[in-house]
Amino acid sequence: MKIGLSTTIDVNALRPYLDVKADAFIPSGMGGSAITPLVQGLIEAGHQVSIYSLDPHVITPVIMRGSQLTIYMGHYRPRARHRCLDLFKQEGQELARFIHQDKPEIVHAHWGYEFSLGALMSGYPHLITLHDDPWLILRYVPDPYRVARLLLKLKVLRKGKNFTAVSPYLAEALQSTNRHPVVVPNAIRPAPGGPHAFPTGPQRRIISMLAEWSSRKNVSSALLAFKEVRKQLGSDTEYWLYGADYGVNGPAHQWALRHGVAEGVHFAGKATHTEMITLLPQFDVMLHPSREESFGMTLVEAMQAGVPVIAGAKSGAVPWVLNNGKHGVLTDIDSPAAIAKALCHLLTQPQLYEQLSKQGIISVQERFSIPIVTAAYEEQYRRILGQIAPQAILALSY
Repeated sequence: MKIGLSTTIDVNALRPYLDVKADAFIPSGMGGSAITPLVQGLIEAGHQVSIYSLDPHVITPVIMRGSQLTIYMGHYRPRARHRCLDLFKQEGQELARFIHQDKPEIVHAHWGYEFSLGALMSGYPHLITLHDDPWLILRYVPDPYRVARLLLKLKVLRKGKNFTAVSPYLAEALQSTNRHPVVVPNAIRPAPGGPHAFPTGPQRRIISMLAEWSSRKNVSSALLAFKEVRKQLGSDTEYWLYGADYGVNGPAHQWALRHGVAEGVHFAGKATHTEMITLLPQFDVMLHPSREESFGMTLVEAMQAGVPVIAGAKSGAVPWVLNNGKHGVLTDIDSPAAIAKALCHLLTQPQLYEQLSKQGIISVQERFSIPIVTAAYEEQYRRILGQIAPQAILALSY
C-alpha cells in the first residue's frame, strides 16, 4: 500500500531510510518523535510511505527520497499572525499540492490542524489522528493564537470523515453524533532499559520530563512534595527536572528559590529526545504531576525503561495509560502531601516497586509497541479504502 502521512516530523530520525550522504544538509522539520515509530512500522510492514511536512526554514519545496520513504518538505510561515489571518490556508494548500503530486492511496494526517487541513483539501481518502483537545489547550493558554488553532480544529472536525484518537479520554472528549474516533495509541520505539531492582539507597533519583512551566504541568506541587520526601527519605534523595523551562535560572528554578524548595533539585533543562531515552534507565521513579494529558508519551517511555511511574488519578488519559493503577501509582497530584506520600510509599516497598517495574515493561510491549500500533492503523486504512473509492472523492471546497 502507498500511504501518505501529513504531519510534523523529525527528519534526522528518519535519515537511515533516505538516500542522502552522511554529511549532506537536509531540512530538519518541525519535530515529531511520536510519529517516527509509525513511519518505521509501516516501512517494516512493507508499505511505501510518503510524508508531507513543513519547515519555517524551507523556502523552496524540497523532496528527499529513499527506497521506501519519500519526504516532501514545504514552507511554514514563521509568523503566527500571518498563519492565523487565513486559518493556515497557505500551509494547507502546500500540503495538498504535495499529496496531488505524490498520489497516495490514503492520507493519514496527524494532530487535526494544518496537516489535516491539507489532507482534506487534497480530496484523497483520509484518516485523521487526534492528539489533543483544543478547548483544554485554550483553557490553559488563553491567547489569540490558540483561539485561531481552535477554530481550525473545529473546521477539521466538521469536514473530516474518519478519525482516530490516541486515548479513550480524548476520543470521548471529541466525539459527536456523527464522529466516533477509534482509539489507536501512540507507538514507542525500542529503547534501553529493563526491570529495575528496588533502590536500596541511600541515593534515590526521581525524574520529571515536561514541556513547559505552566499550571497544566503543575510542577510547583511536585517541588513542594519533594521537600517533604527529602525530609523522610534523606538528603541523598534527588529530583531531576528536564524541559525547556527547567534549566538553571529558568521559571521553575526561580519559583523554587522563592519558595525555599530548591535543595536537592537538579534543574537540568532541555535535552534531546534521544538523550532522554538514554538517561531514563538511570532513574528510580518518574513523577508526572501534569493535571491533564491526552496521552502521555513520557509515561510510556518510563514504563518501557523499567522506571515505575507516579502520576495523576484524574489527569485525563493518564489512568488509562497506567491501566488504572495496575502499571503505575495514581495519586492526587493537586496535593503535595499526597504526592509525597505516594513517593515515600513506593520507595519503601520493594515488592511493589519491582512488580510495577516488570508490569510496566510488559504493558508497553502488549499495548504500545510498533507492531501492535501499526497493525491497528493498517486495519483502519483497509476499512476506509473499502468504504470509499478514490475516484469517487470530490475535493472539498475551501
